[in-house]
Amino acid sequence: MERWRPGARAEGTNGGTDGRRLPLPVLPQFPGMRGFADLDSVIGRLGFRHAADLLRGPAVEAGTSPFATLPKATTDDGFRILDGLWFPARGRAWTRVDLRHIRETAERWRTSTDPRAGTAAALMDTMETVVRDDPMGPRRIVLWQVCRELKDRAGGPTAEAAEALGVHSTDAAALASAVAAGFPGKGPAREAAESINEVWPGARLREALRIADLLPAHPTDHVLANFRTRLNDRAAAVDRLMAEARRLGTLGELRAAAVSWLAAVRRAADDEQAMAGLLGAATLLADERHSPDAREPVDSALRVTVERRAVTLRWTAARLPRDTDRLGPVFRIRPVQGAPAAAAADVPVGAVDREAEEGGMAEPRRPTTTEGAPPARSERHALGGPVSYRVFRFVDGAPEQTVEVPYTDSSLSVLDLDAPIGRRVRYAVLPLRRGQLAGVPRITAAVLLVPDVEEVRAVPVPDGVRLEWRAHPAATGFRAVRSMPRRAGQAEPSGQPTDGVPVDGLMVPAGRKGVVDRPLRPGTYLYEISCGYPAVPDLPGPGGELVWSPGLRVAATAVDWPSPVEDVTVQRLEDGTVTIDWRPPARGNGRLVEWPGLPTATGDDVSGTPAALSAPGEGPVSVVPEVRSRVRMTPVSVLGDRAVAGSSVLVERPGAVEDLTARRTLPGTAELRFRWPEPAVLVLVVWEQEGRRQEMRVARSRYLADQRVEIPLNGRPCRVEVSAVPRPDAVSIPAVPATTSLPHLPEPPPQPPRSSRGLALLSFPWTPWSSGGAPRGRPWWRRWLPRA
Repeated sequence: MERWRPGARAEGTNGGTDGRRLPLPVLPQFPGMRGFADLDSVIGRLGFRHAADLLRGPAVEAGTSPFATLPKATTDDGFRILDGLWFPARGRAWTRVDLRHIRETAERWRTSTDPRAGTAAALMDTMETVVRDDPMGPRRIVLWQVCRELKDRAGGPTAEAAEALGVHSTDAAALASAVAAGFPGKGPAREAAESINEVWPGARLREALRIADLLPAHPTDHVLANFRTRLNDRAAAVDRLMAEARRLGTLGELRAAAVSWLAAVRRAADDEQAMAGLLGAATLLADERHSPDAREPVDSALRVTVERRAVTLRWTAARLPRDTDRLGPVFRIRPVQGAPAAAAADVPVGAVDREAEEGGMAEPRRPTTTEGAPPARSERHALGGPVSYRVFRFVDGAPEQTVEVPYTDSSLSVLDLDAPIGRRVRYAVLPLRRGQLAGVPRITAAVLLVPDVEEVRAVPVPDGVRLEWRAHPAATGFRAVRSMPRRAGQAEPSGQPTDGVPVDGLMVPAGRKGVVDRPLRPGTYLYEISCGYPAVPDLPGPGGELVWSPGLRVAATAVDWPSPVEDVTVQRLEDGTVTIDWRPPARGNGRLVEWPGLPTATGDDVSGTPAALSAPGEGPVSVVPEVRSRVRMTPVSVLGDRAVAGSSVLVERPGAVEDLTARRTLPGTAELRFRWPEPAVLVLVVWEQEGRRQEMRVARSRYLADQRVEIPLNGRPCRVEVSAVPRPDAVSIPAVPATTSLPHLPEPPPQPPRSSRGLALLSFPWTPWSSGGAPRGRPWWRRWLPRA
């Protein structure tokens, strides 16, 4: 085994230099910079191949330097990258990219006339932040970009391609071999390497761990190894905090458990288990405050109002420390290299010392102004500043099922229009400062949103009352409980007064739109209407458990109604007159009126109709309807301003069938046409032939569509009669039926034999053959054809 010494060439067995036995250089396994994607995008838009073109600076313009025209000792044949980022200088010297070089190059960009100078100078400020955090940071960025270009080229990484990208010839071959050996290609691994710094350091610990799983588990890049170590230390610390919080919760130390859960959430804001644990512990604390045994049973800092179909949540401002001088010295979480100074989060020393013990990521904050000057007052605030809030809703007993309630304004209230119906939910208000959870959330008591019916209207109907309402679409059950109110002081049979509380409740079958309760005696009734909602909205079912609304109490009054006329007699006279008589009702005055609308059932409410307001009639009424008309006569009972309908009578007088015509069309068929006898709906067609009677009923719609009626007939004489068919529910005044007849149709002459002369004459009447035999020779029409 040979031992390598720094600065000494490796001698091969043949006495020459065998460069293939040199170990491959170690390449970076991630850029290690927050904001790398934006930096890389801007560099590409400016036309630079990579960051080395930016760090090289603008070309020296003629006449701008006294040494610009002097010859150079060596030509610029690229930059060196394997042992640092070096650019060729005068003679054989090389200049290293450090803070001094970056400042000088930035100044050159600011004074350059290149149209890209302004943006390039801004990028150089970012590079200055990178080199301050890690002296090898610029080299890592350039090396990552160059390796990516070599890996993605069509022909694969080669030394010539590396030199084309500006790499010095002494480093090109080794760099190409290293890229071919282990640099990641396009895919999730490279995307994870370029995006991990956008998530961590930060509050999204679980997302950072998920992305880190795509990176090498045992990295050769020492920066990535340290990065994973700090990340794993933070995850282990969060797990310890969560375990401690569970232990404290088991012991009943709710406040201490809530503090531990809060510390875990502050270090892993995207940890669903930590957030669920924090909300669960805060819920138990809220239940203690809302319990009857608590000193302050009502939490005045958080109030919930359920109004119709929405929940309104109001709270007071969170009392968090504002005097930053009492918070102790301020420390800053050290950002990953390249992150701007504003990206680091200021936290008080009490909140960061544990982080320093976990991952060693806390360090005294550097001044961002003139070196050596103390930070400004506005920069020394820790948890000071405005307080914002986030509002969550979760099912009672399941804090892991959280839904954020939209909250955009700065007021201390929020209106939740999407609260689930029929489920017990709780609301949590989380105070935030600078986007970080600043205290234990406030939790409401269980809120149950079960809307009652709306727009309830009570209408008296005959022998009862009708209740109409509008229910929520999610309601599946409805019930109405009827009770009789008792006056205050009125005693029950037991002697106990009820003080106006309804008693003797009776369940009344109800539906989605309302209920009709009959029969009822006249009086005032109380109805308590409730809606039932499925306890599990995702699994509705007719036999499932329902959660009922508190109920809406409505008063309804039943009044006296007239009795309907039920006994009606009809007599039809020979002169076409119909006489209608009725027995007077038991309550109210009876009258017989002509009903213009649709028929009504016995006992229907017809109050306010013009027919009910007509003058009362006495005795029988004679009705003579006009020809081709129909009249519906309805007895109405009237009592005051209320009226009910009785059994109605329909009297019709269809017209006679007119313009009846009949003719034979096809053999064995005849066609009838006539004018329809309105208002009949059916006509009866009867025809007699050879002593045999046949009949057929024809509907009005069919006849108006065909405009004819076809009947089967033979050639014998036939008599046809058409008349209107009376309705079975009507008293009809018959009309005279229309009749017509068809004469005898003679039989056709018998056909002669096939070989007879008559058949030939019938077949060819235009051929004047004198002989009785069949024609011989060529037919006459063929004689005119030319011979072949």
